[in-house]
Amino acid sequence: MNDTLENCAVVLAEAGFSTRHVEIPLEGTTKPLETLAFEDTTILGFVVVYDSPGELVASWKSDRDRIAMRHRDALQAARQKAWNAYLVLISRGAADLGELLALGQIEENLEAMRKITKAGVTGPTAARLALLPLLPFRAAPSLDPIDMSHEIATRSTEVDAELVAAFLSGAEDGVVMQLIEDRA
Repeated sequence: MNDTLENCAVVLAEAGFSTRHVEIPLEGTTKPLETLAFEDTTILGFVVVYDSPGELVASWKSDRDRIAMRHRDALQAARQKAWNAYLVLISRGAADLGELLALGQIEENLEAMRKITKAGVTGPTAARLALLPLLPFRAAPSLDPIDMSHEIATRSTEVDAELVAAFLSGAEDGVVMQLIEDRA
């Protein structure tokens, strides 16, 4: 298994996916298509790594078809999970603007499986970033407390200060409405 697939396997395993290396024979060549199959309770998918974005763009459809054909029984047996079948297409080489646009078009193609594409993936950190759409949240964001009264008063510059103060004071609706009518 190549380094990029290995990095992806580590990232997915840390996120609770089971993974396995799968080689799919290619007709007319001695080199098989290397993939990483992954699955958890709700998602299943395959990772394919290419040397360049150009190779990815040229080969992804035929590779998708080979993977789908090889695993058709498992995909059919997956039933509901088959709706969450992903094909992660990774290029080790960086993409130029035209290739980035082509990768975006591939992601929009929802035929057979959902697609995730990423170029310039070298190393464990880049593998994690490529797989981010599949990974669970690591931690909830921590936000500092906000003084809402102060925020409202600060942002309400178009409204009369006495009206804002009355609103924020918790005055009865009738009192606030009377102030509005008096200002009109």
